[in-house]
Amino acid sequence: MKVLFVVLTASLFAASGLHAADAHTPYTAVEIDKFVAAQDVAFPVDYRSALVEDIAREVSLALPTVIVVRQGETVPFGRQVLRISGTVTKFKPGNRAKRQLIGLGAGATVVEAQIMLTDAATGQVLLSRAAKGVTWTGIAGGDSKSAADSLARKIAKFCNANHLVESN
Repeated sequence: MKVLFVVLTASLFAASGLHAADAHTPYTAVEIDKFVAAQDVAFPVDYRSALVEDIAREVSLALPTVIVVRQGETVPFGRQVLRISGTVTKFKPGNRAKRQLIGLGAGATVVEAQIMLTDAATGQVLLSRAAKGVTWTGIAGGDSKSAADSLARKIAKFCNANHLVESN
């Protein structure tokens, strides 16, 4: 019976993309690193900073008990830290006029990234997943901003859905 439980537990962790060693108390702090752009992707530097702030805002909204810090900031002592980083693999600026006039996905702004959630202390990768943020309509506030918001919401959901961070 014990062997069956161990095998079942290991299977569940493998299916979720986590390892049995990762079954610990959820992280109470999140560090958000600036995303890098893949070699042939023209993702502007100022958009990278904005993406960090979008992710910080979405994590704070979804998980209000978690402390959020940016890369290089000091984390309060004694906190387990989940690091969020990524590589932007596709960036298409889109066209607001096409979105408003044609619709149906024409002119959509797209930001795709390979997201990495790692244990900041050990560097162990807990989750690696591709995600995409898209602006489908002519939303005020900027095309790329809206696509980055969409991507940031997905990242916050990854953290919550995989029980990596302390929820309220």
